[in-house]
Amino acid sequence: MSDLVSVVFPVGPGVPDAGLALDDLLGQTYSNLEVVAVLNGCPELVRGEFLDRDDPRLMVIDLGDEPRLLDALDLAVSKSRGKWLARMDADDRCDSTRIERQVSLLESGKYEVASCGISLMGALGDGMHRYVDWVNGLDTPEKVLRERFVESPVVQPTVVMARSLFLEVGGYLRNGFAEDYDLWLRLLERGTRFGKVSELLYDWYDRPDRLTRSDPRFDHKMMLALKANALSRLPEISKNGVVISGAGPIGKVLGRELISRGIEVQGYFEVSPKRIGSTCQGAPIVGLEEFGQRWQDAVLLAGVGVDGGRLKVRKLANEAGLAEGTDFWCCC
Repeated sequence: MSDLVSVVFPVGPGVPDAGLALDDLLGQTYSNLEVVAVLNGCPELVRGEFLDRDDPRLMVIDLGDEPRLLDALDLAVSKSRGKWLARMDADDRCDSTRIERQVSLLESGKYEVASCGISLMGALGDGMHRYVDWVNGLDTPEKVLRERFVESPVVQPTVVMARSLFLEVGGYLRNGFAEDYDLWLRLLERGTRFGKVSELLYDWYDRPDRLTRSDPRFDHKMMLALKANALSRLPEISKNGVVISGAGPIGKVLGRELISRGIEVQGYFEVSPKRIGSTCQGAPIVGLEEFGQRWQDAVLLAGVGVDGGRLKVRKLANEAGLAEGTDFWCCC
C-alpha cells in the first residue's frame, strides 16, 4: 500500500469553479490520498457543492464567510493524516499524474521537497511570464539553493513534502512575511534538497485579486525585508558583513533592513555618476572600477533592479573569482 498523501486545499473567495480543481485531485492516478478542503469566504454555490460531495477521500471544513487563508492552511495541516503533504489552489488545474510523479520523486530519496513544471494561464503582465520562465528553470537543488534570494524559488501550490519535515521547521509562521517564501528560505537554510518534475503538470491561473497583488505581506519592501531576515542568519554575512551592488531603491531598502538586523553594510557599487562619491546608509558608494578590489572580505549582494542587472552583476562577480552561494548572492 502506498503512503497516504494529504492535499491541503483552501477554498477562498472569487473562485466560482473550484469544483474543477477538486475533480482534478479526486481524479489523480495516485489513489491513496485525502483532500482536506477548508472553505473560507468562498461563494455560497461553491460551499454547497463541496458540502454535498460524497467521497470518502474528501474532508470539508467550513470556516465561514470571512477569507482566512493562514487559518485555513493551519487547520488543514492539523487535520491531515498523511505521510506526505501536498498543496493545491482552488482556482488552478493539474494533470492527473501530478501527485503520483511527485511522490515518486520523493521516494527516490534524492529530494525532500518536490514541485513540478507550471503552465501560466491568463497572465496579466509580462512580469508573471518572466517569473514562471525563471522558476521553471530551477530544475535542480543547486539552482534552487543558488537563486533563493532572487524571488520565491517555488510556487506554493505545486509542492509535495513530508508532513514531518513541514512540522520540523515550524510550518507556516505568522511573522508578517509571505508564509510560503519564508518557509522555503527556512527549509533551504537547513539544507533541504528541492527537486522538480520538469514536465508542465500544473496550470497556474493569474488573477487581478491574487494575494501577491493585494496582501501587504507580499509588498515589494516586505519581500526585501524577508530576504534580509534570512540573509542576516547566514554565518558568513553575520561575520563579515556585506557590500551591495546597486544603491538604487532595491539596494537602499536591502541595506536598511540588514543594518536593522545588526549586519554591517561596508559599501555600495554603482554605475550612476550622480550616486558615486556620495553615501548610502552612511556607507560609501563607489564605481565599478573598484569592483573586486574593495571590501573583498564582505559578501556581495546583487541589488540591481533594471533589466539584465542580475546577469551583469553575476558576470562581474564570476570574473572577480567570487563563488555564487557563498561569496555573493543575487537578490532581485
